[in-house]
Amino acid sequence: MTDIMRSRAIKGGGLALGTLIFFAIIIALQYIAVQNPVRWDVTKTGRHTLAPQSRQVIEIFKQKGVPVSILAFYESKDQKGRENTQDLLDRYRDVSKNFTYTFYDPDRDRAIALQNKVDSYPTIILKAADKSERLNSVDEESLTNALARLLRKDVKKVYFLKGHGEMNPSDTGDNGFSVAKGQIEKQNYKTGDLILLETPEAPKDATTIIIAGPKTDPMDNEFKAIQNFVKRGGSLLVMLNPFQTPKLSEFLKNYGFQTTDDIVVDKMSQALGGDYLMPVITTYAQFPITRNFTVACFFPQTRSVKTISPAPSGIQALELAKTSPVSWTINEKQLKSGIADFDEKTGIKGPVPVMSVSTVTPSAENQENSAAQKPVTSKDNRANNNMKDETVIPKAADPTAKDKPTKKGRIVVVGSSMFAANRFFKLQGNADLFLNTVSWLAEDENLIAIRPKSEKAEPIVLTGNQSMLSFLVPVLILPLIWIVAGIAVFVYRRKPARA
Repeated sequence: MTDIMRSRAIKGGGLALGTLIFFAIIIALQYIAVQNPVRWDVTKTGRHTLAPQSRQVIEIFKQKGVPVSILAFYESKDQKGRENTQDLLDRYRDVSKNFTYTFYDPDRDRAIALQNKVDSYPTIILKAADKSERLNSVDEESLTNALARLLRKDVKKVYFLKGHGEMNPSDTGDNGFSVAKGQIEKQNYKTGDLILLETPEAPKDATTIIIAGPKTDPMDNEFKAIQNFVKRGGSLLVMLNPFQTPKLSEFLKNYGFQTTDDIVVDKMSQALGGDYLMPVITTYAQFPITRNFTVACFFPQTRSVKTISPAPSGIQALELAKTSPVSWTINEKQLKSGIADFDEKTGIKGPVPVMSVSTVTPSAENQENSAAQKPVTSKDNRANNNMKDETVIPKAADPTAKDKPTKKGRIVVVGSSMFAANRFFKLQGNADLFLNTVSWLAEDENLIAIRPKSEKAEPIVLTGNQSMLSFLVPVLILPLIWIVAGIAVFVYRRKPARA
């Protein structure tokens, strides 16, 4: 009897010990999970994963050792909004433990709300070092942009050149430039219009000048002002149109660009739903603008933009983006005749460069003739074609100037102005390529990445034929098919069986 009791006690004790060990393991795993949260995003579009730019911005704070704290004021009745915001903030916190947040109910925590001057809800306050940002609605795009503003020490200004038929930054139509302008401002830059016909030089606060699809050439004094702007370390983005602005094309030769009077034809774009005059871009050079860039872009009505090799003195140029191997260029005569076959005498076989970049050493620029339209000669072609993105110390005539670092001028030339038009701006990687270009020109390389996409629903705009088809198929055609099928079955079953 004693042995039986002892055996049962041992078994019971072993069971109790095993149970305790099991619960201890569960508690330990739970503790580890809480201290080291891990999330898996199984959605096809990566809806619950931060965009590369968002992670990059958080990493910058992490590297600098600057903690980010967020105060989120939500009313108790707005439970859904609070849960959505908390889920978003958790994604940022997973990247860095220096990213913290606290939720407050403005009714219960009235003193804290008054202390932070919160009078509307929801309100999100971001704080880093001695700077703060305030938001009234939260999505990944707005939150990442607010964090980027906290990183910036100064406000940089981007000007749009006007007076030559350029794309209008205020135009909201398909061929307008309002979407691009709005996105530039969301990246925390100020924008303004520039009419060089009314002023002898570019504004002192200008970081970048954008020339978006001019239809006529600038005047000589405008070329001189642009030349002086680049000379002092300014940045220039030129987006061209085919068969236009010959003087501007000649002016760009001074900076290492060769823009032939042509237009690109691409068979691959037809297979992807475009037309022959909207090349698809999938080949990019390794450069800060396109580093790790794997998204296709579309360049409607683009001309070729090659680099001169060897480049002019003091110029370092690189062909940044190219069309597919099944593309080629044709001239204006071929385009008007409707014959788009490749002519090896006048055309360029793909891949065709349609976007190029160059940097200008100020000391070398000072040696150039001040004439805006001076063509590039073989005597000037002394620099190599290797592109380096760095600040240099120019060899100036003044012996005291050699100790003063001087900014390089930065220039990007794109063969298509339409790729950043409202109609095509959000097509595939066009927006990211354009904004990466603006960031590089503004010397904000740390903010170059694939940007977060807005989760707001975008309406589907149908043509008249598509609208009629979407009505006829579900409302008339499909019901009619079922009715006819039902009648056929009924008639078949009513037929007398054959003996």
